Amino acid sequence: MKITKTLTILHAIVLSVFMISSLTYSRTIIINVSNFSFNPVSVTNAVVGDTIQWNRVEGSHTSTCNGTNGTIRPAGAAPWDAPLNSNNVTFKYRIQVAGIYNYVCTPHAPDMAGTINATVSSISQTNEIVRGYKLSQNFPNPFNPSTKISFSIPVNSLVLLKVYNNMGKEVETLLNENLNASTYEVEWNAENQSSGIYYYKIHSGNFTEVKKMILIR
Repeated sequence: MKITKTLTILHAIVLSVFMISSLTYSRTIIINVSNFSFNPVSVTNAVVGDTIQWNRVEGSHTSTCNGTNGTIRPAGAAPWDAPLNSNNVTFKYRIQVAGIYNYVCTPHAPDMAGTINATVSSISQTNEIVRGYKLSQNFPNPFNPSTKISFSIPVNSLVLLKVYNNMGKEVETLLNENLNASTYEVEWNAENQSSGIYYYKIHSGNFTEVKKMILIR
């Protein structure tokens, strides 16, 4: 009876570790809408769980992916048809199905179109002993086009990890999730960014830290 109970407890621990190790993370990917174009026109590094955010800069447009005007989306993905004008300056869509999304601006189709290629990804968790908050230097650095960022949190908390360009403008939210105390590793694919200096900033509880990284094409 004692052996059976011990095996059951061990099985539960192993299962818990597996579930934690496969935690998904989410980001917000910005697409600016102006001059009869989407910028970037192609998003190739989206993963399931990410949020795509269209920001209207000027003009009257839409972001549409509902099967009309040659738009396509993966089976099971929800359609959308959102206005982007002076009264509706932002539209958000959360990726829940991996695959290719071809969308358009209805009034200016087919010339004004964009593509999102979404894959399945996850944040990895290591077995390091956590002794406190820590943000490690990304590796490799310099990099092209992707790099990995490791961090540790000693208590369960909401973790916010963002990337900024050399002008201090936010270019991507890599993480905005409640995580258990542990050490994690997040990969940033900068395929849609230009060469230069970037900064990544973590915020968790009262802990905030910033580090520099270099993208070289």
